[in-house]
Amino acid sequence: MNGSTTATPTRSLVVALSGGIGGAKLVLGLSRVMAPADLVVVANTGDDFEHLGLAISPDLDTVMYVLAGVDDQQKGWGRRDETWSFMAALATLGGETWFQLGDGDLATHVKRSRPSPPTSAAAWGLPRASCR
Repeated sequence: MNGSTTATPTRSLVVALSGGIGGAKLVLGLSRVMAPADLVVVANTGDDFEHLGLAISPDLDTVMYVLAGVDDQQKGWGRRDETWSFMAALATLGGETWFQLGDGDLATHVKRSRPSPPTSAAAWGLPRASCR
């Protein structure tokens, strides 16, 4: 040994707890000022439920849509430029419409509800991770 020391770079992980649009906005801000690999998001699943046979995760979806830049900022939830053909057809048939699922949002819930590997965050244009 020659007496010299080499500093080992340390990595700092930030864990963000996210629920609703406020948590999603926090995560968006953090994602803009730190390396994606250093950010871990724990999204609220306490409000998850099943509707029309589909697994619905409102807070997780809000985080995904905000980070992917496809969120509806006017409503504060859902996808921007959403269409509602499915819900209109369901209403015509007398189906349950108390919880509105836009056509694009519906695709998220169908994909989540099918027994298959988790949807890659890359499908949303997000850095590594997966959305379950």
